Amino acid sequence: MSSVQERNVLLVGSLPYETVDEGMRTAGELLGDQLLGIPDGEVGLRKIWIGFLPRTVYSSHPDLRLTRSPEGGVQEQPDAKPEVWEASFMFALKPGVTKLRFENLGYADAALESYKTFSKLRDEGTIPAGVKFQVCLPATGSAVSYFFSEPEEWPIAHDAYHEAIGREIEKILTVVPPEDLQIQFDFAMEFVDLAVGDKRSIGHWPEATYEEKLTRHAATIGPLTERVPDDVVLGIHWCYGTWGGWPMKDMGTLATCVEMSNRAKTQSAHDLSYIHMPVSLEPDDKFFAPLRDLDVGDTDIYLGLVHHTDGVEGCQRRIELAHKYLDSFGIGAVCGYGRVDPSELPDILRLHEECSHAVAL
Repeated sequence: MSSVQERNVLLVGSLPYETVDEGMRTAGELLGDQLLGIPDGEVGLRKIWIGFLPRTVYSSHPDLRLTRSPEGGVQEQPDAKPEVWEASFMFALKPGVTKLRFENLGYADAALESYKTFSKLRDEGTIPAGVKFQVCLPATGSAVSYFFSEPEEWPIAHDAYHEAIGREIEKILTVVPPEDLQIQFDFAMEFVDLAVGDKRSIGHWPEATYEEKLTRHAATIGPLTERVPDDVVLGIHWCYGTWGGWPMKDMGTLATCVEMSNRAKTQSAHDLSYIHMPVSLEPDDKFFAPLRDLDVGDTDIYLGLVHHTDGVEGCQRRIELAHKYLDSFGIGAVCGYGRVDPSELPDILRLHEECSHAVAL
């Protein structure tokens, strides 16, 4: 049975709570069997998502030098979306460095701690059997290119990141059984880059055509996924980001999501279980029409149809439009909920539950 038939709700990743228990317990109690997997909410320093890496990995690395730091040394959520995005921190290789190794990215350590909570909540029945333990990892452009100021050094840094991601996954699997695990790669700065076509969106990234950008970002999918075992659920989230408000760059249609999905299907080293695509608040037929060109075989699609600002009625309208172009899909939000008020999340999750019945009709 397809996962979107059996479990038709996807939580993208971040949750607004301070502890893993709060997020997993709330999601398990309110969505339960409808969930494909439950993330740990990306608590602590991971709440600033990729901002976790410069503070915990890059800044202390003996082979890297800091080339720029934010004022006060702290990354702050902007009030609005700048025209050109710049990294808060930037790094470069020290002179003479030709090979790089990241000993510990921290994602496996966090996952192994979170899995203790997941197991406890499953044992007590709060998380139903069959729901996966979801681990979200940033893709290469977001985790590396965004913070490395010299594009000519990217191949060295990319290789180090891909190798480290493989070791992180292997470390997780020393404790988490593969049948419990769901790995999701999140592509965000890649889509900020793609959303402006042939223009430049991130100041230190090189000039490139839209087609060149598609090729560059899709090329990282193989190295990212090559050490994911066959019996682990693997997903991708195409992300337009919430830094400064969602979306960081406007979505005209689903064309870029479809183009990247088709490339991901052929370039992934592992069968893709699912792909998540966000959906704008007021889409029209033109927005969904690129789904006609989707060619991903039996990979499940989750659409970010849930906007908590317009309730079930708005979601139902988007569901009906999407069904014109895609017969079967699950639902989710456009992105994670790490930056909403924690008091709002229970109602938001109940909305997911109501919308999941509408998509199943």
